[in-house]
Amino acid sequence: MNTKKMREKGSSTVEFALAVALVLTPMLLGLVDFGRYLDVSHTVSRAAHEGVFEASRGHDPVSIVQSYVQNAGLDPAKVSVSLTPALDGTTRGTAMQITVSYNLSGYALASWGGLFPQALSTKATARRE
Repeated sequence: MNTKKMREKGSSTVEFALAVALVLTPMLLGLVDFGRYLDVSHTVSRAAHEGVFEASRGHDPVSIVQSYVQNAGLDPAKVSVSLTPALDGTTRGTAMQITVSYNLSGYALASWGGLFPQALSTKATARRE
């Protein structure tokens, strides 16, 4: 076999290894982290809907939201919940709005500057029953 052909085969192998290490691996890791971001986004949205539904019935939404987030495999300590107006026996038909935020610290996408937010936040509204 010709030494020139052997060198070309060896350089092709090195080029492929560099392409995998420098291009394909970061792309794969980015796809995985983006999938995690979408999962958190969906979970926070559903938690807000569950929370406002319970709040419209006069129940405390904070524990419901934290329980939903924990059951989805996320850290309930990273969740913040605010309800407007507060549960104080308001009359029926009053619109209630809940805001649920989840801190994304620890996610690689959160460190990508302004591309992704530091926290996911969503709102849901329901009328008091």
